[in-house]
Amino acid sequence: MASLTDDDLDGVSEGRTYPDGTVIRVFTMRTDHDAYPSGWAYKFHYGATEPDPPRTLEDGTIRRYDNSHEDTKGHERHVAPGSGPDIIEFPGMVELWARFWSEAPKSELEVE
Repeated sequence: MASLTDDDLDGVSEGRTYPDGTVIRVFTMRTDHDAYPSGWAYKFHYGATEPDPPRTLEDGTIRRYDNSHEDTKGHERHVAPGSGPDIIEFPGMVELWARFWSEAPKSELEVE
């Protein structure tokens, strides 16, 4: 696959459930809403279909990047086992997408 661009990632909303009981859900959208100073709303989630602490967080998360509270908390990385999210620097959408897929033990979903 050719290198992705911000335009390729704008409007992505995909999910896949795997036979091993894990799930990947990715969502990216450009936005000019004040709650997202980066210009993006996103969530990259790798988790289990059934929570299994301490292998997962209470909601089944194994690893997640999101900016659900960017205007107040910033960009977050949630990793199991863990006590809370880590605040990260937002490197840009293409770079964060690549980071997530380098850490999730699944093949990258094709983006059209």
